[in-house]
Amino acid sequence: MAEEKKKKVGRPPVELDEHKFETMMEHGYTCEEIAARFSRDMHLPTLNADTVSRWCKRTYGVNFKDFSDKRRRVRDGHLRELLLKQAETNPSVLIFCAKNWLGMKDNPEEAKAPAESIRIVIEKADGGNA
Repeated sequence: MAEEKKKKVGRPPVELDEHKFETMMEHGYTCEEIAARFSRDMHLPTLNADTVSRWCKRTYGVNFKDFSDKRRRVRDGHLRELLLKQAETNPSVLIFCAKNWLGMKDNPEEAKAPAESIRIVIEKADGGNA
């Protein structure tokens, strides 16, 4: 008795362009935006975020969020390098970096303004003050 080959049922798995996918991830696209873009480019009306998520898991071995976090760190590092390079010749960029990365402010006195004091009164159950 020969073993019969089982026929695969359902649609074949979608294959996406890995380079394009990674570029879109580095640019900060969400799963829904990537699905919409590939759906339009590949003329696939049924491509949705779940399909993209499954493809990511099958292709890279990690879920979409983990892969997205990794690619965004690459983007952030690249942007940081570009900002530092620009800061060498552009004082406005240098000031931006100092304020955002080092927490510097234009008016340090305003930043250290004393907080308003609050008076708390606790009353006893019998109506007197504690």
